[in-house]
Amino acid sequence: KNYALYSDINKNNKPFKIPNGLTFINIDPTTGRPSNNENSIIVALDQLTDHNNLGNIIRTCLLIGVNGIIIPEHSSAPITGSTANTSAGAIELLKFHISKNLNRSLEDLKKIGYWTYALDMKGKLINKNFKFDKKTIIILGNEANGIRKNILNNSDFVISLPQDDINGIDSYNAANSLAMTLLHYKINIS
Repeated sequence: KNYALYSDINKNNKPFKIPNGLTFINIDPTTGRPSNNENSIIVALDQLTDHNNLGNIIRTCLLIGVNGIIIPEHSSAPITGSTANTSAGAIELLKFHISKNLNRSLEDLKKIGYWTYALDMKGKLINKNFKFDKKTIIILGNEANGIRKNILNNSDFVISLPQDDINGIDSYNAANSLAMTLLHYKINIS
């Protein structure tokens, strides 16, 4: 399978694939290709390992209107009962794709009009004037190591969030930084 569902909980959810057999979300019925007329946001999680972060991210993504999440098959937190509990039921509703090769999945989406935004502490600060593209993928990295270098280097944009310089605390929690970025996207694109 190119995708997985949390089938013990999730009976009605349909996975989305990325072109080359991996479905999609907003398909234009006349062309069979992703629609260019709609805003679309996807979240890609690069080796996120904390079950609670994953559950919080799933919940936040559903509530903010994310079309789907891409999770690497290896070196990532599996979807467990704990993840499902933390998501407060959102896991039953949000579409997700388990990717065998995250970099390839992102490249496939870029070929059909998506722009990738890697969330990294060394990126360009986003502010109230920052504009996301209509078709956006936000990439969030591992809690300790961030986004892998090859994925970071292949991203269209590397962005970061403003924060105060506090000795001993160098970054936001992964789930919180994604929530702030998604809110910025939502306000910006509306």
